[in-house]
Amino acid sequence: MSGLKRLLGSLSARIILACVLVEVVVLGLLVAGGARLMDSTLRAQAALRVEQSKPLLNAALAAPLAQEDIVTLQEILRESRSAQAIAYLVLLDDEGKPIASEGWDMHQRLPTADTELRLDLADGHFDVDMPIELAGQTYGRLHFGIALQELHATAQRLMAQNVAISVAAILASLGLLVAVGRWLTRPLKELTGAAQRIAEGGLDVRLRVASRDEVGTLTRAFNTMAGAIAERVQALQEAHALQQCYLEQSRAEHARLAALLSAMSIGILFVDEQDRIVYHNPALCRLLGIDVDAEVDGHAVQVLAALAAARGVARDCFASGQGQGRQSAELQLTDGTVLTRIAHPVRDEEGHTMGRLWILSDVTAERRTAQQLVYLAERDPLTGLYNRRSFQHELQRRLANAQRQGTQVALLLFDLDEFKLINDRYGHQAGDKVLVQVATEVSALVRRSEFFVRLGGDEFALICEAEGPEMLQALSDRIVQAIARLPVAFRGQSLRLTSSLGIALFPEHGDNPDELVARADAAMYQAKEAGKNGWQLYDRDRDGTDEKLARIGWNERLRRALDQQLLVPVFQGVFDTQSGQLQHYELLLRLRDEADPERLINPGQFIPHAERSGLIREIDRWVISNAIATLAQRAAVPAIAINISGRSFDDPGLPRHIENELRRHRVEPQRLLVELTETAAVGDLKDAQNLIAQLHGLGCRVCLDDFGSGFASFAYMKHLPADVLKIDGLFVRNLARDRNDLVFVRAIVDVAKGLNKTTIAEMVEDPETLALLKSVGVDHVQGYHFGRPQQLGEFNAPPPPPRPALTQA
Repeated sequence: MSGLKRLLGSLSARIILACVLVEVVVLGLLVAGGARLMDSTLRAQAALRVEQSKPLLNAALAAPLAQEDIVTLQEILRESRSAQAIAYLVLLDDEGKPIASEGWDMHQRLPTADTELRLDLADGHFDVDMPIELAGQTYGRLHFGIALQELHATAQRLMAQNVAISVAAILASLGLLVAVGRWLTRPLKELTGAAQRIAEGGLDVRLRVASRDEVGTLTRAFNTMAGAIAERVQALQEAHALQQCYLEQSRAEHARLAALLSAMSIGILFVDEQDRIVYHNPALCRLLGIDVDAEVDGHAVQVLAALAAARGVARDCFASGQGQGRQSAELQLTDGTVLTRIAHPVRDEEGHTMGRLWILSDVTAERRTAQQLVYLAERDPLTGLYNRRSFQHELQRRLANAQRQGTQVALLLFDLDEFKLINDRYGHQAGDKVLVQVATEVSALVRRSEFFVRLGGDEFALICEAEGPEMLQALSDRIVQAIARLPVAFRGQSLRLTSSLGIALFPEHGDNPDELVARADAAMYQAKEAGKNGWQLYDRDRDGTDEKLARIGWNERLRRALDQQLLVPVFQGVFDTQSGQLQHYELLLRLRDEADPERLINPGQFIPHAERSGLIREIDRWVISNAIATLAQRAAVPAIAINISGRSFDDPGLPRHIENELRRHRVEPQRLLVELTETAAVGDLKDAQNLIAQLHGLGCRVCLDDFGSGFASFAYMKHLPADVLKIDGLFVRNLARDRNDLVFVRAIVDVAKGLNKTTIAEMVEDPETLALLKSVGVDHVQGYHFGRPQQLGEFNAPPPPPRPALTQA
């Protein structure tokens, strides 16, 4: 059965079988038609024979029957049977009695005459009954039977011949059909095999076109289809390979993104349009105090809020609400933690909202730092008192109120006598300790309505209402005596502190803040001239004489220094914090003492007089020329930094002087670094901006010196585009002992990095300070830890890298 199915599964077999079936049906119809035709023909022949035999028998038998010649009649019947292939003959008279017979027993009953001649009659005879007539008179009847055996045998023989011929024809046609079927279906088999090979992956299969008929057309179409399939498969393979590449890249990107989101310290939360959680990172759970392994993805966002409810998170904290744009708010948790909560809509390529992205950040430290920075902006980091900036604002406010109300304001200004000796002999740490003690002691004497500040160094100020001479005298006495009673001991030695205090009244001694401060400062120096350790109300007559004499003396002295080359430049190295490599030198100015040529006077003693007299502009130009000449003579020097006074900011010829000196000595502008003090730059902001712009135009770099000294830096940084920030030494020298200074320095470094500026820390005096500066990211350092400033004659080789121990001053 299975073999037959396989056979019938072949197209050629089905074609042959169909053709054979058609041929069998046709031949069967032909044989059946021939049989019917043959039967009718034989019956017609037999009927014709009967019809032909009747007149002959009638003619032969009529006369003898009329004469009743029985012998003759018998003879005629015998001859007629043999001649006419008649099976039997029986002659009856007119009464129906048999009188003669041939081949029939007259005693038997005669069969009934057949009305229809058929070859398949049961008795094998065609029985005929005919009258015998002569001259219109009937003499009897003849009953005879025509034998059908021969006709039937002939019919069977002819039928067998027709069947044999049909079978032979079928067999012959079957062989021919098999040959023709194979010939016709061979290309189809080749096409089938080729299609099978293509299905198995053999895409290079092509067939030879051997004819132009339909099979050839089909072969050409197959070849075209095979080529198209090969191209499509190759394109699909390339697309699949590209898709796999994209998939691998997507998986790698997904892994990197997942690692990034997991490593982030900020909380990330994705929710869909139905406020169901799609993704959250571990930082979100940590910020909200939720178990990191909590299964919240796929749940409503309220579940997350419910888990964090113990920390003060509201249930609708992460609900989308009505707003579709960016939302920002703060969360104040029960433990004091402050979180910023920012929501961003997430949209698809068509702009339809897909959900929201929530970002949570812990800003607790930033808030505390901001508060601390505000504190540092208003307070002196060493003593905790209000600083100079706060003093200026408060003094201006109180004077304005006093002017409106018609009252009097007293400004008390005092410093410590011979405080410099304590710093020089026992170090800055001892001096800082004394300042803290003084601030603490005097603060205990100050009322809440009075404003006590440290202006800088050992200088303090007190603003109060002038309730009368007795009150001012009593307050001044208490301050001076409290300082004198302070127990100060260093290295086993007890020291006695004294102070000098000056008082100026508004509006009697000055009607504006600057004038009032100048009068109080003059009164303080009048107290020093009176013997120190006391106080003095401002005396206008004494102030004018002394100031004029001092100014005249220093003017002549500085003029002689410019004429006689008594200004001495010294250089201090600035080093890279990490590698210790030299970056540049800073030129520091000294004044040679006329009375003692070996003694060099620090700039703090003569620069203020030079600024008041206007000679500072000539000194600045001298410094510029000397620095540029040094750069030209010493090509190994990377760069030199110089300090420019605030009085030179509005000098229109200063940039041209720098340009001319650079061109004359053929020095690259980037080797010259110009330092401007912060307080001077802020005080003359517009002039400082113009000067910085012109220096940048020349190609010189600009440094903002003493950065942070007035704490106006952060507010004015966008107006003063300096390249370098030099952190004031006030915040550096006690860095290892005062963590407030470290916070302030870190803030400066963060701001500088955000603005792409370089930072320099000065007054680095020990390895502990260097290590702290390195940890917060300060770029460059300078100070006594790396060596003291050197004169020009000693300035022949770069100094060594930073030493592990503090260089003794």
